[in-house]
Amino acid sequence: MIFLCIGAGIFVLDYFVKRYVDRHYEQGTYQEVLKGKLILRKLHNPHGAFGLFKGREELGEALSAGVLIGISWDLLRLVFSKKRRLEKLGLSMAVGGGLNNLYDRKTKGYVTDYFSFGVKNEKAQKMVFNLSDVFIFFGACFYVLGQIKLLCEKQKS
Repeated sequence: MIFLCIGAGIFVLDYFVKRYVDRHYEQGTYQEVLKGKLILRKLHNPHGAFGLFKGREELGEALSAGVLIGISWDLLRLVFSKKRRLEKLGLSMAVGGGLNNLYDRKTKGYVTDYFSFGVKNEKAQKMVFNLSDVFIFFGACFYVLGQIKLLCEKQKS
């Protein structure tokens, strides 16, 4: 059950951070913090990650919803198992972040992104994220690591 709470907590956390950013920062804000390692900025992204669905936003929403249904089903399938904790953690992180971004897109027509990393590569520095994106990324990593662990355990037996 804790994994469902983790997903819900991620959703709520980023919901309130995005709400704060939307209310207190202007579009295009650029503020360096942590000695330039992190850049606070506000960007409304209607096109999906990296502008992938520009002009095809409905397709992006449909694909996001489809993936969320799939990983939510997998999480619900595993949630009452005592094993496979790494996979459940990854799925709960991805579901919480994914639902938050989809909620944004459906209710506002865009996702609020609000930070970048202060790196030397200009293309990488232009990428803007939100906490949900971070949880989706690390959730996918944990899920894959859990799958690798499962395969290794199966090979041993």
